[in-house]
Amino acid sequence: MRLFEFWKAVDDVYGVTYGRSLVADLYLTSLKGTAQEAIDRGDDPDSVWAALISETEQDEHARWVHRIDPKERKKRA
Repeated sequence: MRLFEFWKAVDDVYGVTYGRSLVADLYLTSLKGTAQEAIDRGDDPDSVWAALISETEQDEHARWVHRIDPKERKKRA
């Protein structure tokens, strides 16, 4: 997962406003900080995404949303 895919996935799963709030404010124990802090210190975006998905108890579809063809994403929305 690339960084731009991380942000696209955040927007797709949580919405722009709520997603950005989660990334900035939600403390992720497994990362010892917020998702934003982890990204800023250079953690792998895929690992950060996995921790965010796990902490917010999202399903497997959300975990892999960045791998779904954008045309298919629109059909599922």
